Amino acid sequence: MKPGAMLRATLVVATFVVVTLGAATLATHAAKGGNHCGKGIRACSASQVGQPCDPNNLNIICSAQANGSYCCLAYAP
Repeated sequence: MKPGAMLRATLVVATFVVVTLGAATLATHAAKGGNHCGKGIRACSASQVGQPCDPNNLNIICSAQANGSYCCLAYAP
């Protein structure tokens, strides 16, 4: 495998792990009853999923959560 391809594959796997852990952490901190983001985490709308929440920080992405919430979470490219 070429070094560039290996680096891309590693980044994809690392990103998946970070997003999965972030979602698990958020689910742990979600308010009872669902449809809420944890304390200090900004909510977003379903139409924003996959888009940056803040144009000044493109690493904060709107993400759909298992509890029905849409929350702005850090994404590590």
